[in-house]
Amino acid sequence: MKKKRTIIFLCIILLLAAAFCLTAFRVRGSVSVKGDGSTPSPDPVFFSQKDPLWAGDLLGDSSFTMETSGCLTACLAAELRMQDISIPEINAMDPGTLNSFFSGKQVYDKEGNIQWDPLSSALNVSLERINGISAMRKTDLTALLSEGIYPIVRVRVKGLGNFHYVLLVKCQDGQFWCMDPLHLEEELVPLSDFGNRIYAIRYLYRS
Repeated sequence: MKKKRTIIFLCIILLLAAAFCLTAFRVRGSVSVKGDGSTPSPDPVFFSQKDPLWAGDLLGDSSFTMETSGCLTACLAAELRMQDISIPEINAMDPGTLNSFFSGKQVYDKEGNIQWDPLSSALNVSLERINGISAMRKTDLTALLSEGIYPIVRVRVKGLGNFHYVLLVKCQDGQFWCMDPLHLEEELVPLSDFGNRIYAIRYLYRS
């Protein structure tokens, strides 16, 4: 009996160690972020990548659709709307029209990934791409929101799942709130839903 308990105890220790290692592996390259105070509360724009109007649309020439892989395009459409950046070729900005525009401008690669230099050129905007722990820690997300610039951040679903993109919209009492293209309701969700951890920052603006 004693030997059996010892084996069970060792198995539990090994499982806990494996869980710790898996968590550490999944969050590598990320930073934990917390806002500074509160920012103005804008009128948010909500777009779902699962909206039937564009859910089945392909990303460029790839086999990937808006529903499965369109979170970044949905965030960009919302960001452009919220920052009042107009694109002459697009009459009504939404994920469907933006995806069609990107496809026509060869912004996607063959895997449906957005290529940032072609995007900047196609939209005629300045673009900031912030990667790496040091660079992300130096980026004042609260200040950007106060200036009316809404950053897109890379997160993991539920903190440890697949990579995903959300749009930061405001900071309230130190908590960031975001538009999540996977969230079916038209309501902001706290960044804490993603563990308050980010893996990259993207934002655009027009001077």
